[in-house]
Amino acid sequence: MPYSWCKRNRQVSDNRPNDAHFEGTQFYRQSAVREIIRIVLITVVVFSLVSVLAFWAAIDVGGRQAFKEARDIRRALRAVGTEYYGDMSSIYDPNSSTGLAEGAAERIRDLSQRSGTVILYDWDDMNKTPISFEYRKGLYRVVYADSGVRDNAYAGTVGDFEVYYSFEVFKFESE
Repeated sequence: MPYSWCKRNRQVSDNRPNDAHFEGTQFYRQSAVREIIRIVLITVVVFSLVSVLAFWAAIDVGGRQAFKEARDIRRALRAVGTEYYGDMSSIYDPNSSTGLAEGAAERIRDLSQRSGTVILYDWDDMNKTPISFEYRKGLYRVVYADSGVRDNAYAGTVGDFEVYYSFEVFKFESE
């Protein structure tokens, strides 16, 4: 029986055409150009993703730092506002470009130990708290707006901070 089986298979295999499909694992050789293009494409995609993630992380870290500094500025505004109130004057000067009275910006800078620019938009004279102000440092801009809660326990401490990041697209200088 084993002999007849081999003979039968040989007969079947003799009748196969020359271009018959062979079963099993077949290995193909890829072209070198195609392999190089694939490696370059993968490298570019990975580099782009890593660059975007690193840029986003840097902006996020800087924004969080600007937010922390703006909180310190709010505390310094309240303290300096109380000092000015003790001198029978107001920290808020709507005629000034920064909204601060003369000498207030330096006092806030000394008290908070922050080097950004403060622009005071609105001030609550009764509670000695900022209603809205802006803090700018580098490419970050933090805008504070009081929530409107006028309970004496929470006056000037409940508000929203919005952090913005901007970059310069064009810079035109006059001739």
